[in-house]
Amino acid sequence: MEQRNCAKCGGSMEQGFIPDVGEPVRFAHWHDGPPKKSFWFGIRINSQGLPIAAFRCSECGYLELYASNDYAAS
Repeated sequence: MEQRNCAKCGGSMEQGFIPDVGEPVRFAHWHDGPPKKSFWFGIRINSQGLPIAAFRCSECGYLELYASNDYAAS
């Protein structure tokens, strides 16, 4: 994993993830465009989406989110 430094304080960033609610627990995903209501499920999802990785600064707690297939579960 590449080393990232915090944009706020310069501290070191550690990788984590934000789980999506539901069973089974999955990664949260980024989807393009604005959300659209679905009659059955709350919102309609028209694309596969990209897994979101969350990087947290170990010094100040600042979070950065990145969406890429590089962050898919292994």
